[in-house]
Amino acid sequence: MTLEEAIVEISQRVSTASPGAVLRVTRVSDEEASIRAYAPLSDEAAIKEATLDLTIQLLTSEGIDVQVLVYDITTSLPPEE
Repeated sequence: MTLEEAIVEISQRVSTASPGAVLRVTRVSDEEASIRAYAPLSDEAAIKEATLDLTIQLLTSEGIDVQVLVYDITTSLPPEE
């Protein structure tokens, strides 16, 4: 899986777990990125549950590091794109 494919897959999982989440992606290198999810605090556990296994699998088997960071959208507004 490429980094771009991983970002798409993880983003879809976040959106399924929290349909109203606002996502911001930062690419650090060809193998590393972070996805910041601005979502209701009540969705944090669902987002982590939906993404944790895949992010660990990608890191250990493919060397792709995609971090998923969850922020409470009521206290941390997403930055402009």
